[in-house]
Amino acid sequence: MKLTLERSSNTNRSGIWVAAGAVLILILVVLLLAVRNHRREVDNARGLLLAKGDALIRTIEAGTRAGMLRMRWGRGQLQHLLEETGHQPGVLFIAITSPSGRILAHSDRDFLGRSLTLPKGIKEAKGLRMFQQEEPDGNLTFLVWREFRPLIPDNRAGHMGDHMGRMHGNDHMGTWKDKKDHRLFPEERDKPLIVLALDRTPYEVVRNRDLRSTLVISGLLLMLGIGGIASLFWFQNYRLTRESLRDTSAMAREVVTSLPVGLMVVDRGGAVAFMNQAAEELSGLTDDEVRGKPADFVLPGLMETVSSALDAGTPLHEEEHLCRFSPHRVLPVSISASAIVHEDGDSVGRVVILRDLREVKRLEKELRHKEKLAAIGDMAAGVAHEIRNPLSSIKGIATYFKGLFDESHDARETAEVMIDEVDRLNRAVTELLTIAGPTRLVTARHDVGEIVQRAVRLVEAEADSLGVDLTVEAPEAPVMALLDADRLTQSLLNLFLNALQAMKAQQGGHLAVTLKETPGAVCLSVADTGCGMNAETLASLFDPYFTTKADGTGLGLAIVHNIIEAHGGTIEVTSHPGQGARFDIELPQGE
Repeated sequence: MKLTLERSSNTNRSGIWVAAGAVLILILVVLLLAVRNHRREVDNARGLLLAKGDALIRTIEAGTRAGMLRMRWGRGQLQHLLEETGHQPGVLFIAITSPSGRILAHSDRDFLGRSLTLPKGIKEAKGLRMFQQEEPDGNLTFLVWREFRPLIPDNRAGHMGDHMGRMHGNDHMGTWKDKKDHRLFPEERDKPLIVLALDRTPYEVVRNRDLRSTLVISGLLLMLGIGGIASLFWFQNYRLTRESLRDTSAMAREVVTSLPVGLMVVDRGGAVAFMNQAAEELSGLTDDEVRGKPADFVLPGLMETVSSALDAGTPLHEEEHLCRFSPHRVLPVSISASAIVHEDGDSVGRVVILRDLREVKRLEKELRHKEKLAAIGDMAAGVAHEIRNPLSSIKGIATYFKGLFDESHDARETAEVMIDEVDRLNRAVTELLTIAGPTRLVTARHDVGEIVQRAVRLVEAEADSLGVDLTVEAPEAPVMALLDADRLTQSLLNLFLNALQAMKAQQGGHLAVTLKETPGAVCLSVADTGCGMNAETLASLFDPYFTTKADGTGLGLAIVHNIIEAHGGTIEVTSHPGQGARFDIELPQGE
């Protein structure tokens, strides 16, 4: 009996050491994976900021180059360019400094003439350099700098600069090689530097969020691994550890259930063994409905991909897919999967982790939209003034010639066509400035129902001429909201006119406008029975200059989107080819 007890004790001690060693290895592996993922996120953020800084620096140099070669730019124009570019999201400041740090031009005019403390080594910058530092207010600053090269540095560019200089009466528009050619800062003997400060804080927020998700998933895998290893040890001491095992299992299940990401466990037979609450919300199915059913029932068409990767011994990590949980529920998800293997090497199941990417895709789409608007803003600032002045002269001359001829003369009709075309171009320039600049609102409390009725009255005549039935459904009581009445009317008119044009070819149809009030918000719906739109058109519907009309400018719906967004609201579109379209607008009521 004593020998048996001693052997049992030795076995227990050996099992404890084996379990402890396996857990330690698992922890080291999980930590290694977490650290590698963290470093990758840091490198990605640094690369994005460096690419953004390089693109902005090249843009400033290109703008300066164009101004110097074509419009004889000076410091004032360069200062204005830096101020406009400094309004870009995420840009803290842009400065042109001497190698000693004296500020020659700055996106904030108040800093002109001051000294900028430059990091060690910035004076010797030959190419693109970067530096990170933390400001006293806690913001993380990402500095990008290099020599400021507004002129083209090769021989071809020098010949072109000489040629352009002779065209403008200036023989000194060459390259940096001759210091006499530097017309922006003639008092500086050395080449100035351009320093760009970017705000790294948003990237840190996103990176920390991903880090937290990685830590949660790593912790989950660690717990599952520990549970698998410990179960072999606990099996030998089942009677003594039964209660402890039950408590640990309950705790693990509670952690898995409350995870912010969807988790589904598949047994070795391919059936669903468990699905947590996040996975239920994502799929629209409950754990009771899917338990014991094939995993393809939850992830149709995707389990084959998961099985192929795991059977090849390769874990699936953050692979994006468009998952069709049901005919009416198609969502973008990120899938991670790994095999659950016991110590003998046999697979006992698989764990599949699902992460909802709808918010990520929405933010990506919004970012692309804002980047397009920013590009248009840069173009509009320089183009609008140059176009409007000649248009005014052309219109004046056309009006003068129109007065020289009587109404029956062909030349008078030609002059009227010229005036109409000038007005059309002027409207296009106005729309360009509207979409490119920030939307300024003059808000007050208004009855949204009255605004809708006013906009409807403006298009009633055109609707009657097209044979379109126009109906309005709104509450009898006033629906009050804090908004800009003129801007909202402009948005509704654009939507109504687009709907009427969509029904023009079919010589009739129905345009329905619905207004209702929800807690804290006002909901507007504009639905038509026109030709509808396909998925490709819907994806680019609010992009500037995107249009499906032969005579359209592509700015109408982009302006509508900007106005609704400026009110803090949202606009969504639902449409199918041949089934019309519906625009749903939600606006906050405000206080």
